[in-house]
Amino acid sequence: MADTLNGTPDFICSVSIERTERTGNAAPAPLSPLQVNAGIINGKELYVMPSSDADQALLRRVLAVYKRAGTGTFAMYARAVFLTTEATFYIVPEETKDGRTLSRLDFAMPREVSHYSLTNSGRTANLGYSGSIWTDPHNQEVTRVLLQADDIPQDLGIKAVTQTVDYARVSILGIPVLLPLATDLTLRELSGRELRITGRFNDCHQFSYKRGEQFVENGLETMVSVSAPSPAPSSPAAAAPAPVSPPVVPQVLPSIVELLPPNTYFEMMLEDPIDERSTIEGTKLSFTVSRDIKKGGKVVVPMGAAATGHVTRILRQTYPFETGQKGYYLVGIQLETMDVGDRRFRMWANLERAGPPAAQISFVPLSVDPNRFGQFDDRQTLFIVPAAEHGESFLGIVSEFLRLGGHWKTYWTIVKPPA
Repeated sequence: MADTLNGTPDFICSVSIERTERTGNAAPAPLSPLQVNAGIINGKELYVMPSSDADQALLRRVLAVYKRAGTGTFAMYARAVFLTTEATFYIVPEETKDGRTLSRLDFAMPREVSHYSLTNSGRTANLGYSGSIWTDPHNQEVTRVLLQADDIPQDLGIKAVTQTVDYARVSILGIPVLLPLATDLTLRELSGRELRITGRFNDCHQFSYKRGEQFVENGLETMVSVSAPSPAPSSPAAAAPAPVSPPVVPQVLPSIVELLPPNTYFEMMLEDPIDERSTIEGTKLSFTVSRDIKKGGKVVVPMGAAATGHVTRILRQTYPFETGQKGYYLVGIQLETMDVGDRRFRMWANLERAGPPAAQISFVPLSVDPNRFGQFDDRQTLFIVPAAEHGESFLGIVSEFLRLGGHWKTYWTIVKPPA
């Protein structure tokens, strides 16, 4: 499952959403259904904003319930359970489900390491959760994941939250990958009201950028910008270009060293958040040059120039400290391009330091700055840093959680391109 989650390309599906509401022992009353496109893009659950005002209003109602009941509906929980070591697992006997004999594994995610939260009327509580995983005993593929919130505080007005995600193999670019087939979310309030949202996924395919398309993130009310992905290798089946497509970055770009010599120091604002709940290997990062870059007293790269990069890896590790183990993260970052005027340059640079809020809890192990470990200088021998690829930098975050909001400064030096 971890290999599947890490290897699945950005995808988008047509999702049929049905909703019901009931009070007490009354029969569930159907609410207006919704057809919407949704998928995983840049490591986030995103929904395409419908064109009609009525459907936009329906989608916001759905997302409002999702926001109350947690973060993510069809992928984020799977990533927490399968891509971290925080959950505890318990083997239970096989059982028959939907006419099939399946293996079952129960799990528990404790509140102390959980990123799951419930929200009601501005009140938010971080909770643990538990559940079950059903797999096909013949190939060990996951077929269903169920989870439920644990120990919900009474003042949230929520009695119970349960959710299931069914999985099935879907072919994307001729490769079968495990994707969500259906989801079912039930939220029961202490008042006796029950809200239920079910979704079925159809026509799942690799995400392709469409100009003007707007997205909203699961549980959020603000729009999310999605840039055009890097072009995939050409194949006979994908030879015909789309009728409307964004400009494609050429495969070979001039090197930034044509403008800036190696060891040039510069600063950029990282616009995007780095958050273990949504940031994964390959997540794109956008930067803005925050101060003019000069060469020989002349401005070569003006403030406001845009640059791109991506996350190469996220490692969560521990080191011995005082009476126990303390957690820290290593975030690999690699710059890709910088736009100067109407030209785009390929760039390689080394991260030297980070500004607030990262500055207070970070170290930069590959920086040439002698103070690269900052307040953690006395512990630098306890940190394990893997070998870096050319142009890859590491940002160390000493914290039990990796949650850095966007819009903070980073400081770099230009390095020579690879031979």
